[in-house]
Amino acid sequence: MNCDISWMVGQAIKKIVYRESGNWWFHFANGGVVHPESAWRLVVGGHIARSNVDHGQWFGLPAPVDAEVELRSLLFGCKVQAAEIRDDTRDIILLFESGERLEIVPLTSGYESWDIKAPNGDWTYAQGGGNLSVHNY
Repeated sequence: MNCDISWMVGQAIKKIVYRESGNWWFHFANGGVVHPESAWRLVVGGHIARSNVDHGQWFGLPAPVDAEVELRSLLFGCKVQAAEIRDDTRDIILLFESGERLEIVPLTSGYESWDIKAPNGDWTYAQGGGNLSVHNY
């Protein structure tokens, strides 16, 4: 089973939400949502600019990293140029027109790694081992 995320191309991120439980939500202008339950990283200029594990870390700075605020400043209004889900690992790779690359990287063979709500209401879940399950609520 494949998950078609071509609806993301040309769409901009309009909202990024972090919940204290470690959940992240990336909302698109057309109503679609990406909810990683695994690692993610933002690559800018060929380097990891931020990742989910950076949020709240001090790194010797005067205040802890607020990845939510940083992601908003980097990605709000940026349109997706290309969107891909790797068949073998179920990594999600979103390339933005401005050059940033958001990579959602499943790190477990047993737990759910991410879910995506398409604008048509379909929810796709990446289950342990890379299986996909699609539901319409």
